[in-house]
Amino acid sequence: MTDLRERTAASVLSESAWDARLAAARAELPFARRCWLTLGLADSPDLRFVPTAVRWGHSGELLLPLCVSGRRAQIGCYGYGSVAVSADWQGELPGFAELAEVVCRDHALTELSTLLPPAAASSGLERQLGHWPARPGRNTFLLDLTEGADAVWKAAKGSSRTAVRRAGALGLVASVALPAHGDDLLRLHRQTLGRNGVGSAYNASDIAFLLDGDQTVTTVVANGDAVLAASVFAVGAAGAYHLMQLTSEHGRKANAGHLAFWSALTALADRGIGTVDLGAAAGDGQEKFKAGWGALAAATRLVHWPYGEAR
Repeated sequence: MTDLRERTAASVLSESAWDARLAAARAELPFARRCWLTLGLADSPDLRFVPTAVRWGHSGELLLPLCVSGRRAQIGCYGYGSVAVSADWQGELPGFAELAEVVCRDHALTELSTLLPPAAASSGLERQLGHWPARPGRNTFLLDLTEGADAVWKAAKGSSRTAVRRAGALGLVASVALPAHGDDLLRLHRQTLGRNGVGSAYNASDIAFLLDGDQTVTTVVANGDAVLAASVFAVGAAGAYHLMQLTSEHGRKANAGHLAFWSALTALADRGIGTVDLGAAAGDGQEKFKAGWGALAAATRLVHWPYGEAR
């Protein structure tokens, strides 16, 4: 290990250099992009983004979206931790303890952690990071979309299908969101969080990328010109991730959220997405909603390395 340590180094990049190198790298998860990190940093103002490149011997370069608080750091701060590798990367990724030692050494840190999806979520990600030791984290819900949207519809509980049909019968219409829906999305976000006594930390520029259709699938449901609900999914090489389910009070009563969600699943299936991570359930209602569409609970994985621990 001594020779390898001498050939490894973690350096801090400018944000523009980070964007350029990330665009040329390979990543199974989408959450290393600065647009996602901006949302996580707004939610957790104690963190600061330190874009880090790690040259690992002759294997190549790793890109780590480090988010630092004091002497502790985590890989990523929104969704899951995402590690990108240079296009010329060769061989297996280093073990987490080896990587953490280099990062902590060069950034004067004492701890490094990250959150990974369940092992069943992505075979590609499992090949990349499956050797990192982890303990079970909070359950998320995985939905199998490999057989297409029709198969999901047939397997869904009657209550879920009825909610979608009821919204349609009320004249609500679902569509893919457009950039012009930015104000609607921000309003719905504030209303949804407000019902739980929480304020939104986002502004219009923070969430504009959710409507560009490149790295997301976002659908809205409207009654005439009034947008009542939206469903937001991130899209990456390993699958899709349900990040926001937003409704107005009127939208809740009219099942607009169910229609937005189903419309998004259809769009994801059309894009060839096989696995959809619906996220954790904050309560019985959310668990019922996710299970109603056929999603199964699976544990996320917490990876943590305290500096100085025996290796």
